[in-house]
Amino acid sequence: MKDLVENRRRLPLGKKIKLATEVIRQNGIVWTGCLGGYYLASAVADRAFAAMDVLRKRNNLPGVNSASLNKLIWEAWDWQAQGEEWTPSPEWKQSVIDHILRKHMPAGGNLVEIGPGGGRWTDELRQIGAKLIAIDISEECLRVCEERFADCDNIEFVLTPGNELPGVADGSIDAIWSFDVFVHINRAEVEAYAAEFCRTLKSGGIGVLHHGTTGGASGGWRSNMTAESMIEVLNAAGLGIVDQFTSWTDGGHEQQAGLYEDAITVFKKP
Repeated sequence: MKDLVENRRRLPLGKKIKLATEVIRQNGIVWTGCLGGYYLASAVADRAFAAMDVLRKRNNLPGVNSASLNKLIWEAWDWQAQGEEWTPSPEWKQSVIDHILRKHMPAGGNLVEIGPGGGRWTDELRQIGAKLIAIDISEECLRVCEERFADCDNIEFVLTPGNELPGVADGSIDAIWSFDVFVHINRAEVEAYAAEFCRTLKSGGIGVLHHGTTGGASGGWRSNMTAESMIEVLNAAGLGIVDQFTSWTDGGHEQQAGLYEDAITVFKKP
């Protein structure tokens, strides 16, 4: 029943009234009343979101994407689903692993994962790498992962303030992975992270970031980053862009990078 609010403008008022009369005839007053309530509430929400977007951009507001708010949100999150609540299907996740993760994360390498959450990608990464440093802003996420991967001896868990890679030595990392994390991180923190990427990656080291493309205009708690600004930030830090894409084809099926017009950027340290 969910619809796009802007599409309602395609029906003129007279036609809407006629349609409402027929809906009442077929479904009754109670059901139609619920429909009307949904239409009203969603229209108000749509206008409120548009106003929030304008204010955020005009006044350079962090929205819900400051480091402190990210910490509060993910400390309080229920991680029982281990982050799989953001997985559209098992087939999609396997496609990400086969066509993106395994393609760019070198076997036997020293890897960094930023934002392991409940360990959604951590299990695959720790099997690929000789060593994995999993870095998160949330102590609760680290606790969950430490418990889940208690038997793994090649993972180190590190707490970050939200813009650093603490304890990671200069030029020591072969590849960096982060998925469903930078979609929530604003430009100021991304710039700080980009400097850390350049510091910690070996020459020729690779990074893979999943992030938003519309500056938050598409919803989904997305940050103020766009596809273009991600390239700008990485280039300014001295990193080269290998690829940026919003979808890929697997077995004749198109897979999307995310639910809110997200993208994946692959970068490299010269």
